Amino acid sequence: MAVLMQADGATSPLIVVIEDESIVLAGYQMLFESWGYRVVAAPSTEEALKLLRDSHVRPDFILADYRLKEGNTGTEAIQTLRSAFGAGIPGVLVTGDTAVDRLRTAAASGLPILHKPVNGRQLLDILQRSLGAAA
Repeated sequence: MAVLMQADGATSPLIVVIEDESIVLAGYQMLFESWGYRVVAAPSTEEALKLLRDSHVRPDFILADYRLKEGNTGTEAIQTLRSAFGAGIPGVLVTGDTAVDRLRTAAASGLPILHKPVNGRQLLDILQRSLGAAA
């Protein structure tokens, strides 16, 4: 299920969420929409890319789960979207993983990492700081 949702006003920043657990994906979508953002919500990088290209829109921020299906990672997802739409797009990884080696690998990406369950205030703070820095 890939969805592009419009918030009030097409000029609000566009957030891409890549999360392979459908209930978590829907939760992020509702949260970002409640904050007034447009949202592309997709369970995979490929679906996010297709929806973005079909809609002729560019993401302003990317949130990706660290562990995605088929051995893919959120780090790879963010890199793929940055390659397609611009290297300067800010992003954040979210993870419920506690394995030390995977956490080290995620941290080596240089991306901010939030641990599940994600604290909404922390997420909003990272989002607002990232969008402010990208402006």
